[in-house]
Amino acid sequence: MPSIRFHLPAFVRRHVDAHYIDISLSRVLPLSVLIVFGLAVGVVFNHGLSHPFDKVLHVAFYGLLTLSIHAFFCCRLRISALVAFGFGIGGEILQAFIPGREASLLDAAANGIGVGLVVFGIALWRSEQRRLAAEAESREQLMARIGPVLNRVQVQRALASSLPSSRGVSDR
Repeated sequence: MPSIRFHLPAFVRRHVDAHYIDISLSRVLPLSVLIVFGLAVGVVFNHGLSHPFDKVLHVAFYGLLTLSIHAFFCCRLRISALVAFGFGIGGEILQAFIPGREASLLDAAANGIGVGLVVFGIALWRSEQRRLAAEAESREQLMARIGPVLNRVQVQRALASSLPSSRGVSDR
């Protein structure tokens, strides 16, 4: 899949896995979904959700934000989580100073749950990938150990089947 790469500044390179920003579909898709979701919920639709149900939007938005940061900037998962959670806390603090808005610890907790769910999902997916890779490696090691034995057995069977007595011909 074609991609465009931009090199990151040196002070950022110390904290990320890759030293470039990769503009490909797998990197841009979570960010695009986040932008569409944010615009749809925040600008286009007046969701009007009351207290307990607006937390679902917080969980979804900050989960998408964590995934977007992690995918787009190719950074470590814990850095993505800290940045997204920091944005959530910062947003709640800023709301305390905006007329008509109020800061809420429940909103901050919902933001943290969204971040945590994505971190848990990515960690689970990675552990499954590591388990599958370990199984494949152990299968290859097993085949490397028993392969020569199987080859000897096959050669012995082939030799035994080519002997005259095995073809129904008697020695008499």
